[in-house]
Amino acid sequence: MQELTVLKAAILGLVQGLGEFLPISSSGHLKLAEHFLGLPNCEQMFAFDVLLHAATLVALVVYFRDDLRAMIGAWLRSLRRTDRTVTEPEARWMWLVLLSMVPTGIIALGMHKTIEPYFEDVKLVSAMLLLAGTFNWYADRCLRREGAGRRIDEMSWKDALACGTVQGLAAVFHGMSRSGSTMAVGLWRGLGGAEAPRFSFLMSVPAVVGALLVQLKDLIRPHGESPGAMAMLVGFVVATVTGYWAVHTVFRVVRRGRFLGFAWYCWAVGGLSLLVLLLRGQ
Repeated sequence: MQELTVLKAAILGLVQGLGEFLPISSSGHLKLAEHFLGLPNCEQMFAFDVLLHAATLVALVVYFRDDLRAMIGAWLRSLRRTDRTVTEPEARWMWLVLLSMVPTGIIALGMHKTIEPYFEDVKLVSAMLLLAGTFNWYADRCLRREGAGRRIDEMSWKDALACGTVQGLAAVFHGMSRSGSTMAVGLWRGLGGAEAPRFSFLMSVPAVVGALLVQLKDLIRPHGESPGAMAMLVGFVVATVTGYWAVHTVFRVVRRGRFLGFAWYCWAVGGLSLLVLLLRGQ
């Protein structure tokens, strides 16, 4: 494979860290970055991409460690109740997150083989970035409306299934921002401005864990030449640090009620990359 230098690894780590949680699509940006950096589509790059996703998972778990600890504890206590009632809000959060995984898993596993031949089509990635911009535009409109919106523990099972469905679609269509689309659907379903990104990020934890477990069998197979240890370490650290910063930034932007910048960004990147690819005849 063409050498994955430390500089290129740092660039890809930065792209993954920012794109995973900012509503701009990490998978779409990674595909475009790898394409324009001249890196090949091979098993070694696939392994490196998975490593970067593991890094942003670490950032997410660290950021939401208190919420996750409370949710798991309350959920376990709800399982031990003889009357099967859910009294703690955090337990309801956990049940809603688990429910959202049902459509996510069905779509991601069911459509993966169908969509896989198109994974490397960078024109499709560019088109999906245009769609990501539209989700962000809608989220911006919702954030500007009056009213506090509902809390996570006030969500219905239909709300969780709607968020899980769009998360599943984002998992198979590179360029369709997972965080942006799930936040937009959460806002559409009436969640409050701060609650929509919180549920979006919390529901991504089991989704990413599940994806990593599915891909584990491919990662433990012996490969040929692999990226250097230093390049992998740098990419992992950069993705973790920037991912943590990106989660914090999303909540800060939400408090200001301004998502339109992300919409224009996705439209610009998607449109420009699509134009370049068409001009190159690719």
